[in-house]
Amino acid sequence: MSNYPSEPAIYPKWRASLQITGKIAFIVICTGVILTLGFWLLMMSSMGSVYLPNTCNGCLDTSIRMTLLVVGIGLWVLVATWIIWHILLYLYHLIKRN
Repeated sequence: MSNYPSEPAIYPKWRASLQITGKIAFIVICTGVILTLGFWLLMMSSMGSVYLPNTCNGCLDTSIRMTLLVVGIGLWVLVATWIIWHILLYLYHLIKRN
């Protein structure tokens, strides 16, 4: 008689750990992509009239810059809120179990 658990009894533990690891990896990858996009938009907002130089002789330049700036900062605020929400949700479940 073996003291080790049978293999089918181990599968739920592995599956649960893989699901948790997958969720964490998904959150980290999504956060990195969105922060990179927000940073790119912030950098693009300071380019000036490099893009669309002949459109309306620069009259759209300020509105384009401000739009890119607002969207970039908005993405960063959304990501920060999303991360804080997940941390609080994790802490809530941790406290609820104990």
